[in-house]
Amino acid sequence: MGKTEKIDLTPKQERWLTNHFKHTKNSECAERLGISPRSVFRLARAMGLTKSRQFMVKCQHETAEAAKISHRRNGTYPPKGFKIPNSEAGQFKPGVSCRQRLGAKKDAERLRKSAESRRATIKRERSRIVWGFEQRTKLKLYGNPKKRQYRYELRQRGYQIARGGSEAYVVAHTRRSPKVEANARKYGIRVIE
Repeated sequence: MGKTEKIDLTPKQERWLTNHFKHTKNSECAERLGISPRSVFRLARAMGLTKSRQFMVKCQHETAEAAKISHRRNGTYPPKGFKIPNSEAGQFKPGVSCRQRLGAKKDAERLRKSAESRRATIKRERSRIVWGFEQRTKLKLYGNPKKRQYRYELRQRGYQIARGGSEAYVVAHTRRSPKVEANARKYGIRVIE
């Protein structure tokens, strides 16, 4: 059988594959049918055949045993309880804080660096918001905290204002306040009657 020829099994071979595929290795099936192991797998998939759970567990145990024997023979299997020297140094230990692990000086330096990094990220995100670009992080930042505060005050007084909006609508139950409206106008919120 060549590369371009389609592999067709005889009805007898199909029956044999259907009966034996679930508990026989692909290499053994290939040898019996006279085709490659890859072809066996492809034909079995086309026929909807799968290996049994017990067979897979048995194969896994056999493979693990073969690996164990190989490791012992070649000297690559570490003895039980072997640990890489000083490997626990950087691992998490419950009840040990960073200050205890690193010391006061290094811990203060670590905190300073992380705070500096966060401040830089927030500064970049704020500038993106101000210039109208998309945020790159999931930080909840506001372009103008005062504007947000006045939006909240308007909502408390009954004005209708959308989240992040710049237009406040006066409705029937609004308790109007000239001072609050003037402050809102300072930050670009229009009051519409």
